[in-house]
Amino acid sequence: MKKLRLLFAALGLLAGIAVIPAYAQKGAMKINVPFNFAMGDKTYPAGEYAFSSLKDSVILQNSGGARIAMVLANHTAAGSAGKIGKVIFACYAEEQCFVSQIWISGQDDGRELFRSRMETRAAAKQVERSIALLGTSSPQ
Repeated sequence: MKKLRLLFAALGLLAGIAVIPAYAQKGAMKINVPFNFAMGDKTYPAGEYAFSSLKDSVILQNSGGARIAMVLANHTAAGSAGKIGKVIFACYAEEQCFVSQIWISGQDDGRELFRSRMETRAAAKQVERSIALLGTSSPQ
């Protein structure tokens, strides 16, 4: 009986894990970022990335589709995704840009990322300016 319960628990866990990548892909958008940027406490080079959200998290994938970051975020309704979605970056002097919000087309609200330690330090010293990049397409 214990083995049967353990088997069902393991199958339920596997089924839940299999659903997460499929759900994360739904509503993803590709963005061509022309500058280095940070998400969380890690910096990424300029290039094409896919952004998506999963409940209270923002997921970043590289151009090959591999998940490279996942950070916590709040829901926000102070904006609009438009027809193709957008990513808003908070930028400071010395060309430090941080992912601030993502707005995915077809979703009612956006996600606002929590400030990382790196961003908090940059914001204490410099004035923030925002840059919005529009989505190029949905990843297939």
